[in-house]
Amino acid sequence: MPRHTGELAVHGHLRQREGKTLLVVNGRLSGRDTFLSTTLRLEQPVRVRKVAVRILTFDDVTVLSPLDPVLPQERAGEEWSGTLLIPHGARPPVIPEDLAQAAAEAGVDTGGWSLAEARHLLTFLSEAGSASVRAERIGMIVKALGGRS
Repeated sequence: MPRHTGELAVHGHLRQREGKTLLVVNGRLSGRDTFLSTTLRLEQPVRVRKVAVRILTFDDVTVLSPLDPVLPQERAGEEWSGTLLIPHGARPPVIPEDLAQAAAEAGVDTGGWSLAEARHLLTFLSEAGSASVRAERIGMIVKALGGRS
């Protein structure tokens, strides 16, 4: 079984935090598991064939945290680039049962949504604070997408 199924070119800048050098990614990685440990092939500022990292994705940033210290602290602020070896493909969004049922009843095909669209809509739905707000948002999503041609 392969140790990774995909490769993703990444780049960013090095940041020093609490005595550790972190690799901050330019642009947030979405659709990837966070807190996942994987391998980075670092090309610059130094060439390191295998760096074990943990992917940490927050609201607005993704950080690769080396599991072992491999970069000198004086390199903080420098640009870096490399290839992230992804152990699996992008996480497909999971359509909640209540939304899937309402969409099916209205003839809306949730399988045709782009990943970005699905993530946006599912985040909107997941932020509903009560059952009534959730039901209202499901209705809005189905109505909006049902009117597309």
